[in-house]
Amino acid sequence: MSKRFWYVFLAICVLILLSATAYSASQNRTSFKELVLDQLKESGAIRELDIVRNQNRPNEQQMKMTDQAEIDRIVNGFSELKLRKNSVRDHSGDEFEIRLSTEYGPTFTIVVYSPDHILIYNHSSKHKRYGKEYKIVSDFASGVFESLFR
Repeated sequence: MSKRFWYVFLAICVLILLSATAYSASQNRTSFKELVLDQLKESGAIRELDIVRNQNRPNEQQMKMTDQAEIDRIVNGFSELKLRKNSVRDHSGDEFEIRLSTEYGPTFTIVVYSPDHILIYNHSSKHKRYGKEYKIVSDFASGVFESLFR
């Protein structure tokens, strides 16, 4: 076989490898807007938030929120979050479980592990991006939840 064949073969292999790497990197990054808010557009407004602090621990606290202005304030705090898939399980500190319930559509559960880990469940979809732990790579003020329980 000629040298030219090997150069073309090597170039094709490098392109395939670069494409696979780029695809893999793009699958590891997402946003809260893409995972949750875009799914909620068709199902209407969020009608209530159930927030549980430190579930199944001795210092567990719960609250239910139905005030639309307060719900919007909390959801807007999440809206610009940039996320990256994470395999490290860091569940130290406080844990906040937030259940978003809508009138007609999917219900989501968001678990925020202090200070910068988040887990998102979509109860109406078994897509591979849900049920995974993500690291928050953008600014996020987790103190919003702590202030709710004071």
